[in-house]
Parts: sequence; C-alpha cells; structure tokens
Amino acid sequence: MVWYFAYGWTLDKNLLKRSVGEWGDARRAELNGFRLVFDSYSASWRGGVANLREVEGGKVYGVVYEITQEQLKTLDRLEGVPSSSARRRVEVNVEGLGRLKAFTHVAVNPRGRWIKPSREYLSAMLRGLRQHGFGEEVLRETRRLASPPQ
Repeated sequence: MVWYFAYGWTLDKNLLKRSVGEWGDARRAELNGFRLVFDSYSASWRGGVANLREVEGGKVYGVVYEITQEQLKTLDRLEGVPSSSARRRVEVNVEGLGRLKAFTHVAVNPRGRWIKPSREYLSAMLRGLRQHGFGEEVLRETRRLASPPQ
C-alpha cells in the first residue's frame, strides 16, 4: 500500500471509486511549500486543471488515500503520465498521523498562466473537499484560486 495525495478531481470520492475501486484509509492533509494553481489544460475536462507550484510559505489542502501500487498505476494512466503529468513524491501533514511521504501528480508542461477550469472540474474538486469535511474557508479559497487573477 502507498499514500496518494489528492488535490484535484481525485478529491471526489465517487469519481475516484469509479476510476480505481475501493481504497484503504482516507484522511485530510496539507502540503506545505506549494500553492494550488490552475495552469494546465486538460482536453478531457475541457479547461484548466489543478496543479502544484512550489512557493515558500504556500499550503495546499487535500486528502491522502491509502491505495495499492496497481491503483497508483491506474491513476498514472488517467493523469497522462508521462506525456502530460509526472508522479512526484511529497511530504504531507496528515490529520491524526503527522508527516508522511505520499505520491501525487504534477503537470509536466504547465502553461505558466491561469486557465479557466470547467464547471464540472471545479464542482468535482469542491464536492470532494466537502465529502472530506473541509470547511467553508477552504472551499472559498479554492474558488478564489480557480477564478481569474486580479
């Protein structure tokens, strides 16, 4: 079993279950030293998708899922490894467990500018955050980051 840090569409339990089946544990987590950005385009989502940008003092809210190596390989395929994304190892702060290492996916060719996410994509993210018990403050911040920069 491995830990997978979800911060985009994989936050949505229903979409993840349809994609990889059942998982073990799932817990809220924070990734420090990064910021959530929408700077990568997805043809299948018809818009911008979440990505991570290293930034001092940054924080990204998400969820770690305990999954099998086979499920991680399925996520690799769905995320477009190696052409559009790469698997990356990160250290996250996990509710009730402390710091641990997890895998996540990042875009390999981000556009470097904001790309509007589709309503479906953003809805999946927000639904997932709610399913995992994140409060209104995190939902509001996610909506702000998904909006055009000021």
